[in-house]
Amino acid sequence: MKTENIKQTVRILWQGLGVAAMVLGLMAGNASAQGAFSKEDAIKKVFSGADKIVKKRIRLTTSQRAAIGKLTTQTIRDKTMSFYIGKKGGQAMGYAVMEAVKNRSWTMRYIVVMNEDGTVQNVEVLDLEGPRANWGIQSDSWLQQFSGMNADSDFQSVSAVNGAFVSVRTITAGVRKVASAYRVIFLDKVK
Repeated sequence: MKTENIKQTVRILWQGLGVAAMVLGLMAGNASAQGAFSKEDAIKKVFSGADKIVKKRIRLTTSQRAAIGKLTTQTIRDKTMSFYIGKKGGQAMGYAVMEAVKNRSWTMRYIVVMNEDGTVQNVEVLDLEGPRANWGIQSDSWLQQFSGMNADSDFQSVSAVNGAFVSVRTITAGVRKVASAYRVIFLDKVK
């Protein structure tokens, strides 16, 4: 009889913990659009002080897609890429690409800004849906590790964020793709 009471008590506790976890998950995990920016605001922010911002939409050729894919070891399905070029005094401040990707079942938008020499200037997560565990990828300290990387960098050296494995891989692959596309299109000038 005593064993049956203990089993019933444990069952009730487990059910209570399950309900508590579900409630906490709903409260914390479904927050969306953390730090959301409109596309225009994001471009203005990364190119603050620019006299002019030019959008250059590039239709990727088969050769360009193959070259980008070879550098990234990814299959490149994009047919076009849009680069935003911030200019000050007629000189390019940088080239930005905004990406929106599906990360498991939620969406993430981020922007990668490239220097003219093909190195990453900075990366910024614009908005992110999903569990709180992914919010660590929005920290400046984590994003700064991409600064200075280029298409030839060791992207496997990017540090992890506890609880955000998929998000880390998604952003890392995206930054590598942008760096590789910049190299293929602007530096190597593959046609």
